[in-house]
Amino acid sequence: MSQFLNFFTTIHLPKNIAGDMSLLLLFVGMSLVFGFVFGRWKLINILINTYIALAFVGIIPAGILATSPYAKVGIFVILLILLSAIDKRLFDLHISNAGTDFFWRLIVTSILVTGMIVSIILSFLPQKVALGYISVTAFGYFASPTSLIFWMVVPLLFLLFINNRLK
Repeated sequence: MSQFLNFFTTIHLPKNIAGDMSLLLLFVGMSLVFGFVFGRWKLINILINTYIALAFVGIIPAGILATSPYAKVGIFVILLILLSAIDKRLFDLHISNAGTDFFWRLIVTSILVTGMIVSIILSFLPQKVALGYISVTAFGYFASPTSLIFWMVVPLLFLLFINNRLK
C-alpha cells in the first residue's frame, strides 16, 4: 500500500488540477456543442471572424485597453459576436460584372485592399526604417493608430455594401 501512495506523491500533480480538469471538460463540451449547433460552414466563418476580431484587437491603441484588465477580452468577444452575426453579408459576396457600377466597385475594393496591406506592412516595420522610404505624413496616413483602425474597418464596412446578392 505504501508503494501505491508513494507513486501518487511522485507524480507532482498541480495544486489546481480541479480547475484544469474543469477547463478541459468545458473545452471538449463547447467543441462538441459548437460542432453540432453551427455546422461546418458556419464554423469556418467563425474561424475567419476570430482572426478578424484578433486583428482588430491588435490594432486598438493601448490607452483604450488600459481602462480595464478585461477590456481586450470584452472587445474581442463583442467583435466576434458582431462579426458572426453579420457574416452572411461579409462572406457571401458577389460582385456582378454587369452594369455600370462594376468598375467603381472593383476600383474601390482594390484601393481598400491595397491600403490595408500597405498599412499592415508599414505598421510591422520600425518607424525609423519606414521613414527612410516615405514621409512622416504618408506614414501617418497608413501607420498611425487611427489610420490602422481606418484601414481595418473601412474594407469590412465596404463589403457590407458591395454585395449584390443580398439587395
